[in-house]
Order: sequence, then C-alpha cells, then structure tokens
Amino acid sequence: MIGKKTSSVESFWRGCRRAHGIAAGDYHAGTFADPRFASYHDLLLDLVAKGLKRATAHLLRDFEINHVPRRDPGDYWVILTIANEPRFLVRVTDVAVTPFNEVAEAFAAREGEGDSSLRYWTEVHRDYFTQQCRQWGVPWQEDYPTVCEGFELIATAAAAASSP
Repeated sequence: MIGKKTSSVESFWRGCRRAHGIAAGDYHAGTFADPRFASYHDLLLDLVAKGLKRATAHLLRDFEINHVPRRDPGDYWVILTIANEPRFLVRVTDVAVTPFNEVAEAFAAREGEGDSSLRYWTEVHRDYFTQQCRQWGVPWQEDYPTVCEGFELIATAAAAASSP
C-alpha cells in the first residue's frame, strides 16, 4: 500500500463528505497494492468500477512494517491510483485476520479478481506476498496472518468531478 493525502485527495474527500453527508472527519488514503509487486494495480480499480471487487487483502505484516494504521469497519478509505490520484471512496464493512492458507472461497469471490476462485486468489496473492516478504528480508510462510477487508463503494472520482 502506498499513497499520500495530497491536495487533490483532500479535495476529493471534502467533496465526498459534503455530497454524502459523511460525519467522519478522518479517512485512510492508499492503493490496494504496492506497484513494485503489482504493476497491474490500476486494473484492479476497473474491477471496483464494474462492481466485481468488494474486498481486498494484505499481510498483517504490511501494516506493521510500513506503519500504516489498520482500518476498522465503518472507516472511510480513498483508494488511489499508482499516480496517487483519488479514484474511489469506499467504506470498510468488515475486517478479519485469517491465516493465508485459511482464507475462504467466499472472500476470494468478493475480491473479484481473475475468475474469482480461491485457486486464482491463492496463486496471485502468494506471488505478491512472496515478493513483499523477499523485499522485507523474511521467508514466506503459508500461515501468515492476512487482513481480509470488505468494503462498499461510496463515490467515484469521475462522478465527483462531473457534479456541480
């Protein structure tokens, strides 16, 4: 996960708060993945736009190593492109920490990637997480705690830009 709260991200957040009557004063901002290990990141955003992607997963270690605060149900998250531009505002609906090798097929389907199968999810996420672990200098383990987050789409930057 990468990203910063730039002036364009802040402007998108303020506009969403007004348009959707959001009382929360704070939010998270970041990508779904680190583009060093997922050059396809922005293609994942298209899955959100199509209504196919309603969940994402990270190693618990990712939050710890990168000093990124964990999200809780009810938190708002501005999803960024790899160019650090706001693309979506989502609200986190559920969070579970599960060993990687125990992630459920239903969760993989909510991620909506590839054919939405657990087999596909496992292959893609194992590859990504293995690259992260290599970067961190730790060996990959199949039982690493994995943060599984569900979310609902609240707003798109395209819609926000077109509204008066």
